[in-house]
Amino acid sequence: MAKSAILDLMKFFNICLNTLEEKGITVEDSSDFEACEDRMRAIGKNSITPMISSEHNDLSKDNAGWLILQKDGRDIGGVAARHDLLVSETLSSFWTRSYSRLYKGQGHLHVVSDGPRPCDEISGSVIYMGEFFITEKMRGSRHLLSLYTHLLFAYCHLRWQPDWLYAFVRADDARLGYATEYGFTRQYPGAHVWGALHKGRAVGEYLVAIQSTELADMARFFNHHPSCLLGVDSLKRVE
Repeated sequence: MAKSAILDLMKFFNICLNTLEEKGITVEDSSDFEACEDRMRAIGKNSITPMISSEHNDLSKDNAGWLILQKDGRDIGGVAARHDLLVSETLSSFWTRSYSRLYKGQGHLHVVSDGPRPCDEISGSVIYMGEFFITEKMRGSRHLLSLYTHLLFAYCHLRWQPDWLYAFVRADDARLGYATEYGFTRQYPGAHVWGALHKGRAVGEYLVAIQSTELADMARFFNHHPSCLLGVDSLKRVE
């Protein structure tokens, strides 16, 4: 990534961080995976999916981490990210191989098609984001949602300089516009279907993503027009 793009992302990160702090919200980064999972459970998150759980993975502190939201010194939310390198295999084959192990005996991934898939353009250095959760009493703010996810995007790019960031969103939430609120520019409906649905997963999940060049353009625009990042402050649910 060009130095000018990195500088744009640094400025954008500061805009998001400062705006959150004006609302009394601070952000903590941590690679103490088990402690962060316990903190999320303590504020009401009932489960951690295997894809980023310390129970199922030997996560490197250099290639994974959490961002924790706090207000008045108390945890109110969090999200996790992990860095993977996909060069010799597609994202689809990576899911198939990983999910076969992670959900063995409880759920099974059926790839929709054996042929080339649009989502397999997501390759190289990639960031998977998951476990996004905000405690129930703090939900309902579009401003908080957008600031936090855009700050996460900038943080991940500054830390790992990936080619792509991606996540999964429930189909109903994607149709309600949550992927756009998060800041993702690409949506792939029906990324996979389940033979046996596992707790915490949903039928017809959307894969959502943003490419590094798109994020750099987004950061440059919002740096010049910060008021465009935030719109009407109204959302009903952030889980």
